[in-house]
Amino acid sequence: MSQFVSGPEAEEYAELAQPLRALMKLETSDFYIGKRISLAGDLGTVRYVGNVVGTQHDWLGIEWDDPTRGKHDGVYNGHVYFKCLNPQPMAASFIRSTRKFDQPVGFMEAAHKKYAPALLDPDYLLGMLLEPEEPISISGKVVEEIGFDKIAERQAMLDELQIAILDHACIAGYGPKPWWSPYGLELLDKDFNRKDSITRFGKDLLKLQFLDLGQNLLELWTDVTAICEGLNLKMLRLNGNRFRSLEVPSWQAATLDNVYGDVEELYLEDTLLTWYQVLFLLSHFHHLQTLCLASNLLNDIPKSLPTTNLTSLDLSYNCFQCIGCLHHLTALLSLEKLVLRWNQIDRLTCNTLWPVSTCKRLANPTNCSTFTEPMVFKSLLHLDVSDNLISSFHFISHLPALVPKLISLRISHNPLFATLSSDDSFMLTLARMGSIQILNYSNVTAAERLNAELYYLTHIGAKLSEFPVEEAAEVLTYHPRFVELCNLHGAPTVTRKGAFVSNVLDNTLGSRLITFTFSFKSYRSPEHGDLLDGREEIIKTIRLPRTINTYYLKSEVGRLFSIQPMHLRLTWETGEWDPVGLSLGPEDDEYWSVGSQSSNYNEEGECSGDFDSYAVGGVFVEEEREDEGRGFGEDGGEEAEQAAMVDEEREREKGKWVRREVELVDGTREVGHWIEGMEAKVRVEYRENVY
Repeated sequence: MSQFVSGPEAEEYAELAQPLRALMKLETSDFYIGKRISLAGDLGTVRYVGNVVGTQHDWLGIEWDDPTRGKHDGVYNGHVYFKCLNPQPMAASFIRSTRKFDQPVGFMEAAHKKYAPALLDPDYLLGMLLEPEEPISISGKVVEEIGFDKIAERQAMLDELQIAILDHACIAGYGPKPWWSPYGLELLDKDFNRKDSITRFGKDLLKLQFLDLGQNLLELWTDVTAICEGLNLKMLRLNGNRFRSLEVPSWQAATLDNVYGDVEELYLEDTLLTWYQVLFLLSHFHHLQTLCLASNLLNDIPKSLPTTNLTSLDLSYNCFQCIGCLHHLTALLSLEKLVLRWNQIDRLTCNTLWPVSTCKRLANPTNCSTFTEPMVFKSLLHLDVSDNLISSFHFISHLPALVPKLISLRISHNPLFATLSSDDSFMLTLARMGSIQILNYSNVTAAERLNAELYYLTHIGAKLSEFPVEEAAEVLTYHPRFVELCNLHGAPTVTRKGAFVSNVLDNTLGSRLITFTFSFKSYRSPEHGDLLDGREEIIKTIRLPRTINTYYLKSEVGRLFSIQPMHLRLTWETGEWDPVGLSLGPEDDEYWSVGSQSSNYNEEGECSGDFDSYAVGGVFVEEEREDEGRGFGEDGGEEAEQAAMVDEEREREKGKWVRREVELVDGTREVGHWIEGMEAKVRVEYRENVY
């Protein structure tokens, strides 16, 4: 080495190279536990070297980075030869050491091979240094030669390189040998006028800020430090590497703060590091803002991160089962974005039984219910919990208490929404999150929020009607925003008819059926052509699933009344009143596209109709009087009905209220999209002309 390098550069390289040789086994014919290999582009780690029962000669037990590449998990024919970090059953296999492996390279060689390949050619170096640079002239005019040599020379100006992407390059370290050839380096020292384009590699990358070393053969953290030393990196990507040692020699440890102190983005995806190993590495990243720890089989965070400037944390593709497992992250007062997609999260806290998991690294997770301090992410603005196991709106309802400043939420692809339409999923989620501005990458408009909150209030009212009064307070614990929404839009009306019937669970067939009451007053008989008396009302009742579409509903109605479905017009009589004299701007139609709050109040805010009204937890509860003359009971008689009609007519004449009716138009949309509750009164009309 000394015959090619002299002066301070030789001393610098000798000081760097000697400790690396002590830590790395550079002989490609040697195999040891933890050695990284590449076979036809497939990366792996040696976990076993030795004999396999029933065979001759030694084998290499390899844990592949791709967990589907192997044939077993280290257990072969009943014998346990080694254990893999990845718990997948097909992560390992045995191969012979005589296989032709991909040749590992140094970082310097890989960088020049990609960004300055011509500099590795001794003949090209000799030509550039020895040939005189005489100007080229044609017809007395000096021109510039543009060819492959010139283009290669400009690309080789590594001192201007800011982004280097060297993933999948078989990089095993800084480089056991210098990148330059013996001939090239001797000649470089003789010509200092061209050092702007051809200089020692260590001085070429002074402007490099973004370095990607993902999916390589790095196994020692000291190699990473040697590569990054002297660079002013802002982003470092080490995804897919497997480190067998994070220790660095003492002479190198003194420089760690300078090497990593300015790094703002660090990516350690699929490195299978434990949380404590991550903490050990991050102690020198003082200005870190973005950290990616995806695909590391993490299931618990036993201690907070040492960095205080972190704003974005990606924990995707891990094994977390509840938000409470992240309790220590609340100490990160600058954290604004948290990505938890593709975990096993199904609850906020683990105060219930843990679900069975296939992850072998889930031994004795910390029970987040043991924390005495309230868990609040004070600065978190963006949360992604998509593709998890969330199956209850209870998770969404209480999420604002944990993340009070949340403005962006992604929660799609969870079991909770498997049986809901996209509209119901959107509105019932949005209404529960008062501060959300972006839901599943969609900006929320004022009209969408208004529709969602009114729809949600109607939903709560329907739920309360299914429970007795004494259980109303318990029902409202699942809806923390109820009081807030009542103050904004008014409380919904809850009507219970007579004796309470035990509530039906949401996951039963009964909760998915709607009791339809169809009424005909007049229609033209298809057989005889005569017009039936409109005063004779024909009523039929049937129970149908709320998931059927309008076409199926009309076919059932046609069968009940012996009328072709194409001649039917169905109108759902909601029994509610809507204000018509209020000006809501150009979005009036969108505003009334879903049910609003109770319409049993006149323009002065007084309750109309004869009800026994009382408040339960902010809810106006109305019990129908079945024993008095006025109202909607069965014993009121003809005078009571006439009085009720007069009252309704007076309300209508005020010009402020109108009966709310919804036509069930033809289409494939489920009838449950229009109809709320478990009962519906539908008016059936005969359409003589069908176009």
